[in-house]
Amino acid sequence: MITAVIVLTCVSAGVVLCSLAWGTPTLSVATVADVLLGSAGVEDSHRFIVRDLRLPRVIGGALAGAMLGVSGAVMQGTLRNPLAGPELIGVSAGASLAVATIVAFRIPFPGIALPMAALVAGLITGALILTLVSLKANPMHMLLVGAALTALINALVIAVITLAPNFGGVSIIYRFLVGSLSNVQWDEIRLAAPWCLALPPVLLLAGRPLNLLQLGDETAEGLGLGVRRTRAMLFAASVILVAPVVAIAGPIGFIALVSPHLVRRLLRTSDARVVMPVAAVTGAVLVLAADTAARLALHPHEVAVGLWTALFGAPALLVLMQQGIFRPRPSS
Repeated sequence: MITAVIVLTCVSAGVVLCSLAWGTPTLSVATVADVLLGSAGVEDSHRFIVRDLRLPRVIGGALAGAMLGVSGAVMQGTLRNPLAGPELIGVSAGASLAVATIVAFRIPFPGIALPMAALVAGLITGALILTLVSLKANPMHMLLVGAALTALINALVIAVITLAPNFGGVSIIYRFLVGSLSNVQWDEIRLAAPWCLALPPVLLLAGRPLNLLQLGDETAEGLGLGVRRTRAMLFAASVILVAPVVAIAGPIGFIALVSPHLVRRLLRTSDARVVMPVAAVTGAVLVLAADTAARLALHPHEVAVGLWTALFGAPALLVLMQQGIFRPRPSS
């Protein structure tokens, strides 16, 4: 396990440096380091490229990936369903619809409160899914209901964007349908930062109840856990982690679903106290790698990061399904 964590840490550092260095123009690692350290003698153009163009995008991508990775781990453990993820049960789509409506129609809404709108819409969508699907149902049932609801909401997003008086073109569609980091600047980082403060408490407090929920409802109750109250609080926490991501970058898919599964296989443990923090790092790495590919693969054209995460996540989902990871759990 220690070896895996060390390797993941090195990969994370490498991905961050590549994200900051690669592009037009491509900078050396030494130049990037000099800019970050504030060394004298760095060209103003290089300082602008790193600090004002690439660094906020890297920080935004890392925060988005970390929040999604932990959200996926919490949601899967809370619902005891390996298919649970904000992108598959409509939470991300519902949050995206709320933010897209506010932005597209220029509704007078404080920018700092955009994540709150995403949170409320995500909670409503999630509650609707949980009302339609029993926690003890076959995971594939949740997938089908979630996919149907997500398709409906995405259609509404398209309608909102195209009917809005200030239609923003392809870029705004990319942002609110698949997720894009192209518009992330320091203002967006400041918007999301207060909401990211929810991440440490979740990492510190959610591990034990998630581990107890894995034992089944009756066993968890016998060990003193208020299952219904805890499940509601943890589900709300998972949506809180998604809200700022959707507000600044849109519904980046498959990161929340895949990251926890990768961690469980890499570290060979289901202990939520281990899975959550490592899933945060894994999610950040995946988003940054996808965003780097989005910027460079078809240069000078940029593809939305959400399309690249789908190119990775959809095959990964199929592999996991083929290996039988989504067998329904025994009823409690």
